[in-house]
Amino acid sequence: MGNEQIQINHQINSPELWEEIWNRAREESLLRRKRKSLKDTVNHWNKRAKKFEKNVTGEKGRRRIGRVFNWLENQGVNFDNMRVLDIGAGPGAFAQAFAGRVKDVVALEPAEAMVTFLKEQIEINKINNIRVIQDTWEEVNLEEHNLEQQFDLVFASMSPGINNRDTIDKALRCAKKYCFISSHAGKRQNDALSELWQTLYGETIPSWPGNIVYIFNFLYARGFQMSFEVWEEKRMQENTPEEAVSSLKEELLLYGVEDPFKEDERIIEFVNNKAVNGIFRQEHTVRQGQLLIKL
Repeated sequence: MGNEQIQINHQINSPELWEEIWNRAREESLLRRKRKSLKDTVNHWNKRAKKFEKNVTGEKGRRRIGRVFNWLENQGVNFDNMRVLDIGAGPGAFAQAFAGRVKDVVALEPAEAMVTFLKEQIEINKINNIRVIQDTWEEVNLEEHNLEQQFDLVFASMSPGINNRDTIDKALRCAKKYCFISSHAGKRQNDALSELWQTLYGETIPSWPGNIVYIFNFLYARGFQMSFEVWEEKRMQENTPEEAVSSLKEELLLYGVEDPFKEDERIIEFVNNKAVNGIFRQEHTVRQGQLLIKL
């Protein structure tokens, strides 16, 4: 093996290389062009809470929970008598599902609207084994809340709080057996939004910045034993023109557009031109990935 190949192999197996690539991808992404404070990020999720609650607690959310639970069991995870930390619990779909199968759950979520909904569900469903902490993962004090090395499974499903080396290492400090992380796997596409973006801004819509491959390679280079899966989902969304306008504005907000309402007339015109018999259709394609670190 030549010196050049040895050097390439050394670089590929360097955690520092993958950390640098991951950080660079995040900093160059559209979502990072307008930097948001943690407070701004929490406010964003408070505004999206109602729709998010409907999505993750509905049929689509239940299917996702079943898929994740089946996958975890196939990797040898036994939920009996387990303690779980749910990072970025949102309205608590996973936390409540875990509560019916494990010893106890700590659900950490910073958005007040999400926490309020979760606490209401805990009371309505008489759940007595979920403890809720309202805080960001970046700022929560592990010692104050007795979180370090306390959990058989640390669980972070699509959590914005897992975003760099420090937040991953913080999660690992809380885990005794397993750490689960899921995120987008590079592809998040909406055919109607792509066409609208071209119409509004005269350019191709930027790629979605989240990609779990960076996390996987970073952890692989550090020598962790892991299971890894990627899958793709397609769905057709059908709305009235009024619903479609609202939906597209929300998508634009996700892509970092500060005030899509400035383009209100052009968005309405776009939707009305594309609607057929009063129905506007959007095809969504999402690729997601999940990994299980076995400690």
